[in-house]
Amino acid sequence: MLLDLLEKSIVPIGITHIAGPPNSGKTTMLYQTCKGLKKENKALILDCEINFSAQRLREILIDSGVKLDNITIISLLNKKQQIRTVMKIQNFLGKTDYKFVAINGITDHFRLGRTEKGEKESPKSLNLQLAFLRMISREYNVPIIFTNQVTPFKDGKKQSFRPVAGSAIKNYIDREVSLIHINRKLWKATHENEEEYYTISAKGIEIIKN
Repeated sequence: MLLDLLEKSIVPIGITHIAGPPNSGKTTMLYQTCKGLKKENKALILDCEINFSAQRLREILIDSGVKLDNITIISLLNKKQQIRTVMKIQNFLGKTDYKFVAINGITDHFRLGRTEKGEKESPKSLNLQLAFLRMISREYNVPIIFTNQVTPFKDGKKQSFRPVAGSAIKNYIDREVSLIHINRKLWKATHENEEEYYTISAKGIEIIKN
């Protein structure tokens, strides 16, 4: 699954959660999934991070043959707009040419962080969105992929990272891809027992071959 997603831009059915720190290529991965679109199929990207770059998307898709007109980008400026748009997502999926949905930074507008006792409880509105997305994915048989930040925590003497609102998110997803920093140019993506090393270039995610 992991290599298909990162190299062939094949988005699996169900909900895929991509979690990683800043600059790990999360947004680039979402853009790159659009390379898997065929003919007149379309993709819907909801941008909660409000950092959409048409130039970056164009760079990634330049040799793919995918038309930019087939990718709908909606910038969600605040929590209220995110909730309203996500809960009406079936209005887009009623058009059968939308083949997958991507949400960039699904927890960003909720300002989730940590307390002295641990991670803050995720708001009911976020849980409701996650449950609704899972229902929509199954009802329309459409892949949904979303990105998320991570927060640090102490694992013994070692500092580790976990997804924001991870305890809630795990109840609704089908798979999780974790992005881990190796060095200045190298990253590692993991999913269950799979792992792939990659770099981020102007063309997008580039897998490091053994």
